[in-house]
Amino acid sequence: MRVMNFILSNLLYILWFCLYFCIAWLLLGANLDSLILVSIGYGVSVTIALSPLGEFLLRLVENCREPETQKEKSYLLPIFEEVYESAREVDPSINKGIKIYIMDAMFVNAFAIGRKTVAVTKGALETFTVEELKGILAHELGHMTHGHTKALLLSVIGNFFFSIIVWIFRTMLNIMQVISNIFAHFSVIALGLMFMTFIIRFFVEASTLIFINISQAILALNSRSNEIEADKYAHDIGYGRELTQSLYLLQKITMSAKLRLSERMKASHPHISYRIRQLEKLENEATYV
Repeated sequence: MRVMNFILSNLLYILWFCLYFCIAWLLLGANLDSLILVSIGYGVSVTIALSPLGEFLLRLVENCREPETQKEKSYLLPIFEEVYESAREVDPSINKGIKIYIMDAMFVNAFAIGRKTVAVTKGALETFTVEELKGILAHELGHMTHGHTKALLLSVIGNFFFSIIVWIFRTMLNIMQVISNIFAHFSVIALGLMFMTFIIRFFVEASTLIFINISQAILALNSRSNEIEADKYAHDIGYGRELTQSLYLLQKITMSAKLRLSERMKASHPHISYRIRQLEKLENEATYV
């Protein structure tokens, strides 16, 4: 059941990861050797990313640290433990050993990484009340419970390999372009090679641009769905009202410009007002049950 929930919650991430895998296999020859090579590359990368070492490296990249001062520990740890305990009571299968970390940045944000990391920024600690912070942390535990963080890692790894392969192709085309430019004045064949290289290069660049834009739109769709699912999780473990209040505050302090259609399609989060409406709907339904 847990595996099925993971697949359903992250279907677009998983399908896109499989597409990345197939593209890498096709570009490397579409034979048994390339299948083995791609499988090993992806398998090792996923294993490392989901390991304690991979999670440590991700925290390092994001500049996350454990609460260190007495003030940080006495304030943040009890808040997190209360929410985590509520999550364990409702969902005993939630990952064990999840810890809270701090990012030393003054913008307002909170996020989950890998399997056992939840982080909040200094800005979030200074902005939210205790109750609002509980709602935010419950939301992040929802991401972890539904496997959103693991699915996102799959997407990042797939994109990483795709980017490497595209870089290799671009490098090869650049080398061919330089060679054909040098000999174009002396040979008709070299002139034809230069023209062919230009056509192939244009096709690769256009295809990559189209693919990246489609990828961003599709993965953003899954991401927006995940945000709503994590909001519902916060409600289910008893912190829906607290999360709603934190979203009202975010709505108040966030200056949002009018987004173009393409920007809305690539947005990783639903509009705050929509999230508030969905949470209030859940609260109203719970009141009348």
